[in-house]
Amino acid sequence: MHWIVAGLIAGVGAFFADYVMWGKVFTGPAMEAFGTFPPSPEEGKKMMAANLPKSAVLSLVFGVLLAWFYHQLKAGLWAAGGGPLAGMEFATMLWLSTIALSTIGSGVWYDKVRPLLKATFWSWLVRMNVAGIIVGVLVR
Repeated sequence: MHWIVAGLIAGVGAFFADYVMWGKVFTGPAMEAFGTFPPSPEEGKKMMAANLPKSAVLSLVFGVLLAWFYHQLKAGLWAAGGGPLAGMEFATMLWLSTIALSTIGSGVWYDKVRPLLKATFWSWLVRMNVAGIIVGVLVR
């Protein structure tokens, strides 16, 4: 499969992973201090209607970029031959070298936002591995 199509499919997977992580997992009083929660359910629906398309577009761009980088660099991975393990290896390397170190480093200095940084840390790991598995399976 062409890497662009694989990237678009991976972007859809990343979007759903992101939605589950931020809509179902990271909820509750610990996270309420960091969001702009609307006072009424109607305003909440308006906010979701405005933010979901933005998140979808960003997820598609992320998926295509991840697939392109994977396509360019897959020959140098330890998990030779592609597949889901190679996709996870690639995604985790990117996550570790960027998101993980950034959130850990920021958490050292910004005590009050540490719960938000921990949520970002884990949500990006899940999102990147979902997209990495999809790309690893589809890009040959």
